[in-house]
Amino acid sequence: MYNKNSNGEISAMQSFSILINMIVGTGILGLSRSVAEISQQDAWLSVLINGIFITFIVVIIVYTISKFPKYNFLQYSCYLLSKPLGYIFVFCYAIYGIALTVTVISFLSEMISTWLLFNTPSYIIKLLIVLTVVYMTKNGLTILARFNECIIFLLIPLALLIFVGLPEASLVNLKPIGGSGLSNILKGALPSFYAFAGYETLLVYYPYISNKQKPIMKYSVIAIISVTLLYTAMVMTQIALYGPDEILTVLYPSINYLTSVTTPVFERTELFFTVFWIFTVIATSGIQYLSSAILFQNIFKTKKINFFVYAFAPIIYVLSLLPQNVAVVTDLGEKMGNANIVFGFLLPILLFIMLLIKRRNHNGEKNN
Repeated sequence: MYNKNSNGEISAMQSFSILINMIVGTGILGLSRSVAEISQQDAWLSVLINGIFITFIVVIIVYTISKFPKYNFLQYSCYLLSKPLGYIFVFCYAIYGIALTVTVISFLSEMISTWLLFNTPSYIIKLLIVLTVVYMTKNGLTILARFNECIIFLLIPLALLIFVGLPEASLVNLKPIGGSGLSNILKGALPSFYAFAGYETLLVYYPYISNKQKPIMKYSVIAIISVTLLYTAMVMTQIALYGPDEILTVLYPSINYLTSVTTPVFERTELFFTVFWIFTVIATSGIQYLSSAILFQNIFKTKKINFFVYAFAPIIYVLSLLPQNVAVVTDLGEKMGNANIVFGFLLPILLFIMLLIKRRNHNGEKNN
C-alpha cells in the first residue's frame, strides 16, 4: 500500500482543480487549426464529440481505480495485468510524463519568447521554467494542489476572452453544419487528443485523495465537461472569425484571434490571454512532472519523492533545448497526442477489461 505522508494528500475538490489545470495547457493554442485541417467548419463538432468520448473514458478510469482505494498505480496495475506487465506499463507511463513535460515547457518557452521576452535567450527562459516546476513539486502533492486551487480562478478571465471577437465574427463561416461529412468530423477528433491530454493523471493521483467518500466521479465528469464546453466555444468563435480556410494559415489561432480585434479598454488583449495562460501551463507542467516522479518513486520504492524531482530536472532541461523552432515543437505536440491515445485511452480500457475479468473469475470461484 502507498504511504500517504510521504507524498502528501489532496481533497476531492483539489483533484477537480488539478484535472482542469492539467488539461487546459498548450494544446489550446493550435487546436482550431489542427482540427479544421480535417473537419473544416465542423471542427467544433469534432472537439465536442472528443470531449464526450473522453468523459466516458474518465468515468471508466474513476470506476476502475475506485475499486483499489488503498493501492497506487503500480500496485493495482500489477494486480490487474500481472507484475511484469504492470511494471512495464507504469515505467512507460512515467517516461511519457517526462516527454509531455518537455513538450509543455518547449511550447511555453516559444510563446514567452514570441509575445513577451523577445530578446531573452530561450535557454534562460526554459531554465527559469524548470526551476519553477521543481520548486512547486519538491514538497509533494499537497503544495502543488494548493497552487492549482489558486490558479483555477485565472481560467475565468481566460474563458471570457473567448468572446471578445464575437462582434467581428460571422456565423456564415460555420455553415453548413455537418457539411464536411460524418467521416471527417470523427477523424477531426483525433488531432484534439493532445489538447485534452492530462486527464489520465487520475490514474496516479486518485489514491492520494483523502476524502474518497466525496462524489469524485461527479467532480471528474464536471471537470471534463467544463473543458469540453470551453474548447468547443473557443473553436466556434475562432472559425466564425477566420473562416475554415483562413484559419489553416494561422499557427496559433487562440492568440492571433485576440490580435484581430480591438477593445475600447485594452490595446493588446492577447497579452492578457498570455499572462493568464502562462500560469495555467506552469501548473500543467508541475502536475505532469510530479506524476512521473511519483511513479519512479513507486518503481524504485524510495521513501522521498524529492530525489526524483531533483534528479530529472537536468534531464528535462537538456531535452527541452532540443526543439529549435516552432515547427519542431508543434510536431512534438502531435506525437504526444498520439501517445495520449495509448495511455489515455487504451491503457484505461485494458485495466477496466481486466477488472471485469478478475471479478468474473472471482465470482465464479465463489459460486463453485
